[in-house]
Amino acid sequence: MRCIGKGAESAVMFCGIMNLPPPPTKFTKFNNNLLQAARETCEESMAEAVHEAVEENEGGRDIAVAVDGSWQKRGFSSKNGVVTVTSVDTGKVIDVEILSKHCICPNKTKHLQNCKRNFVGYSGKMEVTGDHGITILS
Repeated sequence: MRCIGKGAESAVMFCGIMNLPPPPTKFTKFNNNLLQAARETCEESMAEAVHEAVEENEGGRDIAVAVDGSWQKRGFSSKNGVVTVTSVDTGKVIDVEILSKHCICPNKTKHLQNCKRNFVGYSGKMEVTGDHGITILS
């Protein structure tokens, strides 16, 4: 499925529709390990970038940043977006916020604990919401 631009969930759905056994999941454990390592590396890198930006600002925590939002699709119909905060002085990413309107829960009124949806609204508002979320965490 990857060769046609679709992921594991699409393969599961396709096999279900075609009445085939589900695709093998032996790589799931490795993908989860890779995801965890990437997440830890990302957090460490951003923490170091914040430390460098504060040092560059002579210990002051009021640092100049550039905020940029991006969407998965053009226009205002995207279900996923990301907001990136970059230090103006060092040029390094100091924080990111990933926003999703996509819900995979079978019952849309009761969301599962692992639901990825963390945004409700129109896609054009994702950047503002992500910026606000990052500002609150800082």
